[in-house]
Amino acid sequence: MRKFIPSFFFLTLLSFSTFSFAGIVDMRFTNPVLNSNDGSSDTYCVNVQIKAQDIPFEIGSATVFFSYNAEAITNPNFTSVHFNEQNKCALNGATAPYQNSFNSLETNTKGEGNYAILLTTANMGCPTVNGDWIDVAEFCFEVKNKELTPDLQFNAKYTAFNTNDNQGNKHDLGLLEGLNDFTTDIDNIAEKLPVRIFPNFTNSVVNIEYTATTSENLTITVYDMLGRVIQQERSLVSAGKSTTQINLAKHSAGYYFVELDNGSQKVSEKIVLTK
Repeated sequence: MRKFIPSFFFLTLLSFSTFSFAGIVDMRFTNPVLNSNDGSSDTYCVNVQIKAQDIPFEIGSATVFFSYNAEAITNPNFTSVHFNEQNKCALNGATAPYQNSFNSLETNTKGEGNYAILLTTANMGCPTVNGDWIDVAEFCFEVKNKELTPDLQFNAKYTAFNTNDNQGNKHDLGLLEGLNDFTTDIDNIAEKLPVRIFPNFTNSVVNIEYTATTSENLTITVYDMLGRVIQQERSLVSAGKSTTQINLAKHSAGYYFVELDNGSQKVSEKIVLTK
């Protein structure tokens, strides 16, 4: 039996936007539904939707990072609704060359999901995103505790929608950042971990300034906007302040994340690589 969620099991709908070079994207969780299944566990499903706030466009690759309360819901799976290889809306009625993937991780009470859309052929993205809400994907979870809120939240630091051509400044459209009402575990860790990753704009070298109380092994990992590891280095630092450099010159221009891991804590910083 399929029914709407009762008042004690709710989802706060999120809608937000940001300024970017060529357009503005709004995104939200919506249409939460609790599915009661006879003889098996209940499931909780919700859609992710986007819309263009100013000008219509077609997305290229995209990634949606979100977190959830793993004490309330668990084991998510996805169904791609649009922006997949089933859409025959590309040039001359061709099938849109998208690939979709989803990964999730649960640690103690917190769960995290990473939904990726990859456009494999430039300029073939479809359908057009305009001022109407359009579904991106549906996520369904097993319900662990109906008395607790699912607490679904986008991670604005890692969520991004790229332009249709997937070339040049890939995040002209829809880079979600600078939200005053957003807090994440990464932000909290950054306050505790004595590290500074700079500059935010570079054409090659990124500096990692770190203060250690004892000798420590550090792992520096570089991710692209789809969450893929593209570079990783390890180093041993002595007690005190040290500066390590990582060279990104071999990668194409765009947005990346540089993460420092000292074995017990992690902190990351978004880097814009220019050419």
